[in-house]
Amino acid sequence: MVTRNNRYGSIHTVFTLALFLSTIVTHANGQEQVTLSPSKDNTLYESATGSLSNGAGSHFFAGRTNQLTESIRRGLLAFDVAGAVPAGATVTNVTLTLTMTHSALGTGAQPFSLHRVLADWGEGSSVALGNGGQGAPSTTGDATWIHSFFNTTFWAAPGSDFVPVPSASRSVDTTLGPYIWGSTLQMVSDVQGWLANPSENFGWVLIGNENSSQTTKRFASLQNVEPTVHPQLTITYLPSVGVETGEWDVREFALFQNYPNPFNPSTRIVYRVKSREFIELRVFDVLGRQVAALVNEVKEPGEHSVTFEASRMSSGVYFYRLTASSFIETKKLLLLK
Repeated sequence: MVTRNNRYGSIHTVFTLALFLSTIVTHANGQEQVTLSPSKDNTLYESATGSLSNGAGSHFFAGRTNQLTESIRRGLLAFDVAGAVPAGATVTNVTLTLTMTHSALGTGAQPFSLHRVLADWGEGSSVALGNGGQGAPSTTGDATWIHSFFNTTFWAAPGSDFVPVPSASRSVDTTLGPYIWGSTLQMVSDVQGWLANPSENFGWVLIGNENSSQTTKRFASLQNVEPTVHPQLTITYLPSVGVETGEWDVREFALFQNYPNPFNPSTRIVYRVKSREFIELRVFDVLGRQVAALVNEVKEPGEHSVTFEASRMSSGVYFYRLTASSFIETKKLLLLK
């Protein structure tokens, strides 16, 4: 179901999409927002043979069980970003909501982190019975501990191929219900990258505390019979000029989050000018010292972009500031070498 919601008006149905794709579009200061259910999800059950999965199950798991061996569980999720966000849009905010439906006894609060996956993976027809924590026999196309697609394609390393540095982390306690990851700069960067390069969108893997036993927690999957508990990825973005933007593009100044961020050695900064006037766009270090002057001239109304090249600068946090006669805004960027 796709609905359009003006925060000062009523909500009305625009058209219907697939059963598990719920997209809510909100207009606010030129930004739009979509909320997506996953295109696929699964659980990786630690297994030397890749014999277990839960592709069509109503839950996925992360953490470590109390089994003596092969006790790790990891959750996989992917979302069709390019199918919901217009090409060329600038992503400004990303959150992921997961509903925890069961917690191992005595587990207490545990850390759970999202990591960007680096290879494609599958969701087969396997369904784990009972609580689901023990998995089910893998079926064709399932992601398993050693297979990205059972039983023909393998991960480069057991447990999936992913970026070691988390895109977001948070603690999940024993209270059942929704938990939110983000928005973080890396989550925004991940989603912006998936929008620009859909062929590289393999989603995230959810990793729990794997250093202690009985830390597993169960989360509702996209196959859960209750749609309100499905995983939800909420993306806020600014459409590019000329893509269903109406007239807001020339009515407001705006400074958008740079992409990619973190970056090395260059990043793109987009800004919008509402009237013809003198514009300054400068970069400062954490001590407030100017390190670059990117724009220092009269600009026409509309959307503009500039590339910040930082190959000669040190890693760290920097700030970029857009200044016009009636507008000043500053945002943070991160250079990682």
